Amino acid sequence: MDSALSIQCKATVLLVVVTLTVTAGVSGYLLRYSAILARDQHHEQLVQAAAMLARAAAVTLSNGDQEGLATLVHDAANGRPLHYAIVTDKLGRELASAMDRRYEVTPQFEPGSGPPASAPGVPSLSGGADEAQVFLEITYPITRRRSAEETGRHGSTELLGYVRTGVTGNPWGRSMSSRFDLLIGIGLIATVVAVPLGFLVVRRIVAPLENLADTISRCAQGRLGVRSTIHRRDEIGRLAEAFNLMADQQQQSHERIVRLNAELEERVTFRTQQLRELASRDPLTGLYNRRYFNEVLERRFSEATRYEGHLSCIMFDLDDFKAANDQFGHHVGDAILVLTSATILSQLRNADVAARYGGDEFIVLLPQTDAEAAQVLTERIVEKFRQDASERFPKVRVSMSGGVANLHGLEDKDAESLIRAADHALYEAKAAGKKKIAASAALSKPAPA
Repeated sequence: MDSALSIQCKATVLLVVVTLTVTAGVSGYLLRYSAILARDQHHEQLVQAAAMLARAAAVTLSNGDQEGLATLVHDAANGRPLHYAIVTDKLGRELASAMDRRYEVTPQFEPGSGPPASAPGVPSLSGGADEAQVFLEITYPITRRRSAEETGRHGSTELLGYVRTGVTGNPWGRSMSSRFDLLIGIGLIATVVAVPLGFLVVRRIVAPLENLADTISRCAQGRLGVRSTIHRRDEIGRLAEAFNLMADQQQQSHERIVRLNAELEERVTFRTQQLRELASRDPLTGLYNRRYFNEVLERRFSEATRYEGHLSCIMFDLDDFKAANDQFGHHVGDAILVLTSATILSQLRNADVAARYGGDEFIVLLPQTDAEAAQVLTERIVEKFRQDASERFPKVRVSMSGGVANLHGLEDKDAESLIRAADHALYEAKAAGKKKIAASAALSKPAPA
């Protein structure tokens, strides 16, 4: 019975101590917060009033209205919330001043002293004639925006002077300060009593729970490898064991999901690449299609014009292809087109781009290649096709013509003009006969026999 009573008494004392501590702390915090809030509101009102007076004074100073300035200052000082107001020029010379007669204060600038030591726009405390009386005052700059017509250049801000205003400090400050000190003392006494008891509670219960909570938080942030190091036989220990078991299962599930996601991304990337490749290729010849070629042409043309490099374009067309296709059938015509694409690709570099541009028209883009080198390549391709076609289709009479164009020979510097120039050169080559090559619509000669 006595033991149970003793435990109840200790619990009651602990509850009282904790209650006093919490009460004192909360009361002190609320009191301090109220004081700070009231002070900030007081400062804000003073800043707003000074700013309004500065804007009004800027108008009167700009107009040179000394009488209006005196009236403005007098009205401001005898109203609320200001108790006195002084307007000076930018050198600190007083222009107008007024004050509430209930307060014996004579704040003013020394002539020619300039602005006060405190930063303009920041409220500060100062003493009045009576040492017991404290004033909260502020110095605010008076500025005027000068237009571009006045300055002859961009507009600027001109400093006209300063407004110095003030209000009396509230007497509640000292009262609140004394009450705050009393509450601090009560809180300190309660804290001294509660420290030993709180230490035991923290060591036995709070610290392990905080450690477990931190572990759970890190796990929730993605660090799935963390585990609790608490080993106890009470409820906290069982909770730690349950968390470790859950974390193990979560990590295993996460690793499985990561593996599956990586495999899925790899498959999607592969399939996407396949689809992109199929969409950009001609299904018969395997060369790039016209749409993809135009996209590459735009990029290569921009690079060549930016860095002043060479860029050549060749257009090929099969002579008498329609007649061969009609005479020997479409399967032979398709085989000839496949042979043409293979012949062209066998003579190109990795940087070159070949495409099937039309039915029996093919086009090649040659980066960093001048017109002379492009013409030599064209001759080689035409000759190679002649040899391959005669070996593969000895009964079929089909040949190849080509037109060459270069970026530096264009009048209009755009990608479409390069294709038009190559197409025009091909037209001239075919007009001159079969197995012809024309460069820049000016040179035309037969391919080697």
